[in-house]
Amino acid sequence: MKLKYDVGDKPLWAQLFDILLDRIVSKEYNAGDKMPTDLEIMQEFDVSRMTVRQAMNKLINEGYIERRRGKGTIVLEKENKVETILKSSFNGVLEKNDIKNRRVLNVEMVNAGQEIADFFNITTKDKVLRLVREIRINNMVVSIHETFLNPIVPLDEQGDYSGSLYEKLMGAGYGISNVKEKISARLMNQKQKELFEIKGDEAMINRQRRGFCHDFPVEFTNSMYLSQGYELIIDLCE
Repeated sequence: MKLKYDVGDKPLWAQLFDILLDRIVSKEYNAGDKMPTDLEIMQEFDVSRMTVRQAMNKLINEGYIERRRGKGTIVLEKENKVETILKSSFNGVLEKNDIKNRRVLNVEMVNAGQEIADFFNITTKDKVLRLVREIRINNMVVSIHETFLNPIVPLDEQGDYSGSLYEKLMGAGYGISNVKEKISARLMNQKQKELFEIKGDEAMINRQRRGFCHDFPVEFTNSMYLSQGYELIIDLCE
């Protein structure tokens, strides 16, 4: 199967995704097999590294393959499982909070941790933008957000991040079109109590959000919220 370059054809990365997925489904690549390297795929199809990364990222995000340190990219056994995924237009995911003050705590370029590197399909030697912000209401910390951005996004530590991050991403050409979230609740540990300036026991909402621009991974955010007064409104619509 070859890539098509005619006007109106799918983007090259989407065609490449279809070809690789067909090889997995047809058992040309069996569960447990090591996938060809990015370089080998680049040479076979005469495409750029970015095209390969976009196709591989979609396979990773849909659970067909995963990157393992020291082993390369492995084909996964496709399981029949039910997973709660929040995937919609980001405009349909609204937080009902009277935000009085958003404060930027830290902006820096850091080496990607393994989980971040796997999500963005980069190495742990690659630098990513790390942004930490908090929201206060009546001078009380109600949420803390740690965000990592794909290094391909043209934003750096010199930018102003006191406003809407999603408007900033839109302006950079990587507007968030859909998200996947995991939401859980637990009691705060001592370090988290210090961050929220709380002495007694308090429950906390954890949200891990992965933001995509048309299936291309752009944003990875870990958020912590005080459970009291927190409300998430989800309006899923086409």
